[in-house]
Amino acid sequence: MTATTVSRWCSHYRAELIAAKSKDSAPTSKSGALPAEAQEKEAFATELVGWIFENSLMYSLFYLRLDDEPVPQQGNVTKFDHHDDTGSWALDLTESEFAELQAAWQSHGLPQDLFYHAEKTVCVPVPGIALKARLFRALGVQKCYTPKQWESFKSAESIELANQSS
Repeated sequence: MTATTVSRWCSHYRAELIAAKSKDSAPTSKSGALPAEAQEKEAFATELVGWIFENSLMYSLFYLRLDDEPVPQQGNVTKFDHHDDTGSWALDLTESEFAELQAAWQSHGLPQDLFYHAEKTVCVPVPGIALKARLFRALGVQKCYTPKQWESFKSAESIELANQSS
């Protein structure tokens, strides 16, 4: 649904099966221009995602990038960028495009905060008192949280503090 909606603002795509179900002669990648008409773009994007899911060994392991210019194999973030597994998503949309995407999520019963601005990621020094944690902190390693994870973490932390002071 997300790729279908984002395709409205794109003119090109690149899709690859990272873990194809079979090694036969079927293509494992597709790329090119999207149709010009909005409805045709959305239908094409829906079909493309279907092709990926039907032919992938693991539904979450795929490469799909959509953009408003020819899609490079590597490099710049595109309007829709899923280049590996479930943790490898990025969107590069204008505020109005993102608002329209959020409305589409909501109309499909999905939460509006499926994605968040990268600057809202909260990174802190690795917590803990174990040797490994202290070593990581000395090396500057951080633990990063999504906004929802951070909210949950802080909420659990405040509950723990309240319980300790009781």
